[in-house]
Amino acid sequence: MNRMPGSRNRQRGAVAIVVGLSMFALIGILALVVDLGHLYIAKTELQNAADAAALAGAKKLNGKLDGVNAAVADAIALAQENRYDFSRPVDISIADIWLGNCPYDGCMMAASSVTSDALAVDKTFLKIDTGNRELNAWFARIWGVDQTRTFGMAVAGRYEVEITPIGICGLTDDPANPRDNELGFERGVAYRLSDANPIGPGTMFWIDPVATTPGTCSGDVPAMLPYMCSGKIAFTPEVGSNVYTNTGISTPQLEALDSRFGLDNPSQSKCDPSTARADQNTRQYVCVNATGSNGCVKSNSPLALDDGTSVPGLWMAPDPVRQSIRFVEIGGVNRPVPLASRTFQDYGVLWSRYRPPGTTVSQWSSLYGGAATNYPEDSPYAQDSGAFFQQPPIVRRPGEAGRRLLHVVVVECKASGGICAEAKVLGVGRFFMQRQTDASGSTGRDIYIEFGGLLAPPLIPADIRLYR
Repeated sequence: MNRMPGSRNRQRGAVAIVVGLSMFALIGILALVVDLGHLYIAKTELQNAADAAALAGAKKLNGKLDGVNAAVADAIALAQENRYDFSRPVDISIADIWLGNCPYDGCMMAASSVTSDALAVDKTFLKIDTGNRELNAWFARIWGVDQTRTFGMAVAGRYEVEITPIGICGLTDDPANPRDNELGFERGVAYRLSDANPIGPGTMFWIDPVATTPGTCSGDVPAMLPYMCSGKIAFTPEVGSNVYTNTGISTPQLEALDSRFGLDNPSQSKCDPSTARADQNTRQYVCVNATGSNGCVKSNSPLALDDGTSVPGLWMAPDPVRQSIRFVEIGGVNRPVPLASRTFQDYGVLWSRYRPPGTTVSQWSSLYGGAATNYPEDSPYAQDSGAFFQQPPIVRRPGEAGRRLLHVVVVECKASGGICAEAKVLGVGRFFMQRQTDASGSTGRDIYIEFGGLLAPPLIPADIRLYR
């Protein structure tokens, strides 16, 4: 049966209509694929620029106006180094930057309004918003869309601050002591943590590592152990603000500190060796005597050298008979023995890591009495061989330099303790762990730390991370 010529023409017309409609749909799909892909790439480029700028800026925040200015300059410069839409620079200005004391919009303020040190003191988070950037559409014009828009936004700031969650009580300055000018502490001198505690010897203050308000303090020991292991907390204690403290002696917490010497009790301290490595020098600078009193160890103790001698005795003469400076009661409060009535034997182990600024070994006798003729420069702890050095256990190698150097909050202590008690922050000090805490209790469970100076607030080292 033959078809009529007109029928073939009608079929050709129908095919043309179908092809036309298909092309329209295909171009629409192409618009979705190509233009949305273009938008996605640009969004990624803008986000990368915002992330990099926020991280760079947050690292410069130091609680002062000059830090804010440096943060803004670095953020703008680093954003400009990035490109979006293949070739366009990510140009931002101070109007695109916000600062705050938390990572949320509610505590942010425009960077341009931070104009003094007083306003900058608590600004530890930085926000970058690139603003909407318009992109020319390609195939989406078929839908009447000429342009698309996208943006990048990031917030960076302090995540974990390098502060060990223990507190030491501030001391009363001794006006007759020229070396005593940092909240009552002297550089190069060791302190037994519990001696200054007004509650009484044998207890100490622990800092809640996450609490910034009374309602967030739990006093939960297991929850704070990871922070004790790492030597970091989740906020920046500011001078004059309050931290929340717990009191008492806790074996798991002491053992967590001892991870710095390569010692672990997984059932107690729960330290992860990957984040709580031993120090690269685990030699303990302990005094030795026959009775093991005053924080010293007995001559047959495993903490002493193999021949039963005192490690500090290798540079201090005569041998120290104390681990830390002697405390006496003055006006009903425990304080270091006044300078005018001290003898060499009142000091304990000196200069394991730190010394007073500008002092030399030749001044030792005039400063303390005794002698230090074999003192190794620049400190016993800094040595990498010999009697002043000891590698961590094989299972904990390699060690990490500086793990025994602790940043400790100096607090205004009251003659009462308990769970989640408020304590005013007086400062943050550098301290060095001379020896293990001896969590087993064989020579007195306590923390002996040598003072190395106050950190200039708020320059407390911290990890910087992206929050959003």
